[in-house]
Amino acid sequence: MRSLLKSRKAQFFILSAVAVIGILYFLSRWLEPSTITDTSSVVLMEEPFIFNNIKEKAVETVETSKSCEELKYNLDEYKKFVENYMLKKGSLVLQYQFVAPCYDNPPTPAVVEFTLNLTTSKIKIGSIFYAGWSPS
Repeated sequence: MRSLLKSRKAQFFILSAVAVIGILYFLSRWLEPSTITDTSSVVLMEEPFIFNNIKEKAVETVETSKSCEELKYNLDEYKKFVENYMLKKGSLVLQYQFVAPCYDNPPTPAVVEFTLNLTTSKIKIGSIFYAGWSPS
């Protein structure tokens, strides 16, 4: 009789252990989706890419201009273009000023200071940067 009682205790212990492990396993699988951090929203934000592209192309606009007159015209056109583009997505303020004067006759190098601020419902980014132009 004693052997039968020990056998039943062992069976109950093994069955209880399997049941507890099963419950813990299914509970952990049920809670797992809430513990994973979703970083896709950061990757899907296009604002940092737009901001960096606008900044890069502003410097390129300065560097590819052939004269001071063309530089001033290109910067005005570029400013209008990017501000109109961003009207749908948020607000963009692109300001520039000539730090070093630009003259065509005699040709002198120019330095342009840009202030760029991008604001959307998700993010606000700002930067001040410089670009240089030398007559070729």
